[in-house]
Amino acid sequence: MSIDSACALATAFLLSGLMTASAQTVHRSPELPKFVGREVVLYEPAMKDEPGIFPAGPAKVCIEAPPQEQCYTMPDDFGWNPRVKVVEISKGSSILFFSANSGGVSGFGVHVALLRPGGAKSLESVFAEGILLSNQSQTAFWSEPDLSDAKIFVTADDLWGPGEGHYSEHRYVVSAYVWDSGFYWLVDRFATSRWYDLEKANVLGSERGEIVARLKKVVPGIRERAQ
Repeated sequence: MSIDSACALATAFLLSGLMTASAQTVHRSPELPKFVGREVVLYEPAMKDEPGIFPAGPAKVCIEAPPQEQCYTMPDDFGWNPRVKVVEISKGSSILFFSANSGGVSGFGVHVALLRPGGAKSLESVFAEGILLSNQSQTAFWSEPDLSDAKIFVTADDLWGPGEGHYSEHRYVVSAYVWDSGFYWLVDRFATSRWYDLEKANVLGSERGEIVARLKKVVPGIRERAQ
């Protein structure tokens, strides 16, 4: 390869990288709330297709210095429609709720992370395990003082049966996470006996009585075994 060809190739590669970087959208305060007194910055990647449904890379959220910038990056391809908000889970204690979608049309994945400042340059997850949901899902934080000093995190995700499509009635798998020892732990999971149309129904609200009743049976035993 000639020197001119090599220079041209290097220039094209550099410009390609600059175009990719410049194509991302950066969201800053006052658009976003502050977290632990620090500015939140959300990096939303460009889309790699004309309809704009497949992200070119993962989304990233950071809290700025001081003492230093700390970030969390979604898994590859989870960069579409990133959302971030601050959630107070107990008095004086908050986490950063961060979600982003994978590419897709009628169905796609949703990655959810609950974050806090970690060591060095990272925001760390407060889940004892990762959370991956579908676009036919719901999440909520509930105050249940009899069960936990911190808010309980609950999710509902679609469970497909024979002859069901994306946007039809489904049963749902409900998962409940309770705060303990600095993390959210999965403590209960069950499938609803009812079918729900997500566009018309609040699955978690409708199942709240069942969810709380189950937790009142499960949580005391878990804590007793942990002692």
